[in-house]
Amino acid sequence: MSCFPFSFGVRIFAATLLFTPVVLSQNLSPLSSYSVITSGDFWTNSDVEGRTMVGGNLTGGSSATFGIRLQGQVSPTDPTLQVAGNISAGNPINLNAGSLELGGVSNGRMINFNGGGSLISNPAADYSAVINQLTDASSLIAAMSPNSTVNAPGSQPGPFVFNADPDSSGVAVLLINGSSIFENSNVQQIDLNANGATDILINVAGTSINWQFGNMVGAFTGMDARSSVVWNFYEATTINLGSHNMMGQVLAPHARVTTQGNIDGSIFACSLTTYSEVHLPGYSGGFVSNTPLSIPEPSTAWLAVLGCALLSRRRRAA
Repeated sequence: MSCFPFSFGVRIFAATLLFTPVVLSQNLSPLSSYSVITSGDFWTNSDVEGRTMVGGNLTGGSSATFGIRLQGQVSPTDPTLQVAGNISAGNPINLNAGSLELGGVSNGRMINFNGGGSLISNPAADYSAVINQLTDASSLIAAMSPNSTVNAPGSQPGPFVFNADPDSSGVAVLLINGSSIFENSNVQQIDLNANGATDILINVAGTSINWQFGNMVGAFTGMDARSSVVWNFYEATTINLGSHNMMGQVLAPHARVTTQGNIDGSIFACSLTTYSEVHLPGYSGGFVSNTPLSIPEPSTAWLAVLGCALLSRRRRAA
């Protein structure tokens, strides 16, 4: 199943930007409830602690366990594993809490409903509303002007440090090039000075991300940071996290993401292939309602880029 094209989110956001005040009309609330959301397929041979929503097929033949941390928190009828497409054949799947909503077929795969749930057949399963919401939120965040800085190692190996400088609403926005951190051989570790920020939005430029150097340490390993940091890979089409643990919430609406390390936070991607676990916490920042927020205004440069994208699309359509 294909992802939404990059122009989709840009078009929606640009139209909103040009004709209405800047508000966060598309918010991150699904990342508060779900550990994994994909618009396409999800391949896993491991575990997911929270809820899972798959817009395509759930694949991978090895046993996997879902809803590990939801035991005692949801009713047996609550659909905590939602799959719009099919489930591939393979070893049994364990659902520790809630029920399975399935749009397609299970191909004879055994589902162990350890929390007393059941199979809910729903051929009309459609998760596009959630997918569109997060895709548009990624475009909106990408257009925010940075108000915070980073310290990157120079010619000598050292730490890469994010320095949040939150505004009066507690929002810190940073912009980095993916290769400058994840493919920089001088990066020994990745750390964060949160400085009281309640939302730390890290826009990561680059269409191809390959994490090779440095692990997240310090504040990134704390629950508060992992629930408030948002890594917005707004233009990436491929992301390989390697064996590194990703700390924080991940927005990658157009990317096929592969990882052999744990994700400590929620993830939204085009597709996800993971050989390791997806852990809580979910998102707990302030972008969870349609209430207008005091956020950094989009830069003039971004307005120009968005305008050009609209013009280019209009010309191709003609």
